[in-house]
Amino acid sequence: MEKAPSVWRKDVAGWCLYDFANTIYSMNIVSLYLKRYLVEDLKYDDHYFDIPFSISMLLAALLLPGLGAMSDHSTRKRIFLFLFTFTCCVAVGLMAFIPPGAVLLTILLFIVANFSYEAGQPFYNALLYSVADGRQARFVSGMGVSMGYVGSILGMIMVLPFVTGELFGWNILFLEGGGKPGAFLPTAFLFLVLALPLFFWVRETPVRKTSRVGLLASYRDVWEGIRQTKKYPGVLRYLIADYFFEDAVATVILNIGIYCSIVIGLAEAEITTFLIISTISAVIGSILIGWLAKIWSLRKLLTIIVWGWLAALMLFALTDNRDVIWVLGSVIGILLGGLWTTTRPLLAELVPREELGRFFGLFALSGRAAAVLGPLIWTTTVYLCRPDRFFGRAVVQTLHLEPDGAERMPYKIGVLSLTAMLLIGLYIFRKVPHGQKVTDG
Repeated sequence: MEKAPSVWRKDVAGWCLYDFANTIYSMNIVSLYLKRYLVEDLKYDDHYFDIPFSISMLLAALLLPGLGAMSDHSTRKRIFLFLFTFTCCVAVGLMAFIPPGAVLLTILLFIVANFSYEAGQPFYNALLYSVADGRQARFVSGMGVSMGYVGSILGMIMVLPFVTGELFGWNILFLEGGGKPGAFLPTAFLFLVLALPLFFWVRETPVRKTSRVGLLASYRDVWEGIRQTKKYPGVLRYLIADYFFEDAVATVILNIGIYCSIVIGLAEAEITTFLIISTISAVIGSILIGWLAKIWSLRKLLTIIVWGWLAALMLFALTDNRDVIWVLGSVIGILLGGLWTTTRPLLAELVPREELGRFFGLFALSGRAAAVLGPLIWTTTVYLCRPDRFFGRAVVQTLHLEPDGAERMPYKIGVLSLTAMLLIGLYIFRKVPHGQKVTDG
């Protein structure tokens, strides 16, 4: 029986710090600056960001299951994770040097960067069980998520002066604001430097039997795993339910920055403050839910979290009260931290430990396939509901909307469209069994 490590041990800290690092990328590039740069500054439609994002996620969905299965047969998770991390950081850094007129090159680099970021996730998730085990892994998962949100807060603060030339109203004398593209190079640097401790401190748990497995053979292994999920009750149902949960949540993350700007009407520093407050709530929520996960059923916790998402999104779309929206931002932060804290351990408790790489690859397939569909649903909804489109004109005339309300209306309908995905996921998830009983040792 393996000894359960302390959550303060160096390898545990290194694993958690990677979450700190990679969330700087997801917040600054995916959620906050790149889409707003394309839509608000360069005046392109939403789909100039949403379609490339979906392409990157489709590539991830196609390739990650095979790579995850390959990792089950050798101790190479850190190698794969480093290669994908380095590629992501280089691509993001290069985006800083692309002129506005070469937007297609910016989009191409974003596809490379986002694919690489996503490609590292199943290897990172599987490394959790090289630093912790049993119920301790549940808590370490929560610590990793909370560290990620601390990273996104500090990442936003450290990058903001490169965008505006000031920090919360204070001029930074040695910097000139470079606009939204000013975020790209410092984000790449922070991600790479802060990810390094994982590669120095974490040692993979050796697999029982190492072997060389080709990519095609690994896919046969993956699909055999899908065919035989009946051996592990609830796994396939859980992966399908997670598809719909991720569909809604990934789309919220993708569009929170532009929603804050266009619908809520927040200025640049206000958007950063809004996201910082929401992220602090996510830190608190992920730690709290990580602690609750040590004593509560993960299935019950995840059900409560998804119902919370459903209620929060409906209120978010239906209210224009700024005070309510700021509170809802914090609620969504807590729910986001809770979702990622519970989903990884629940999957791990439904499958054999020696097949974690394979099933985390399938888990990535579920989430990344959802991230292909979700943004396409969003961008199609926003496009069709614009005031100059047929459906948009009909809604504007029916609701007697003022011009400002007509501009915001497509994004509100986009949020409401996501609630259908959550309801479908909850219906499927209701028959997922509780995970295997775990202990601290």
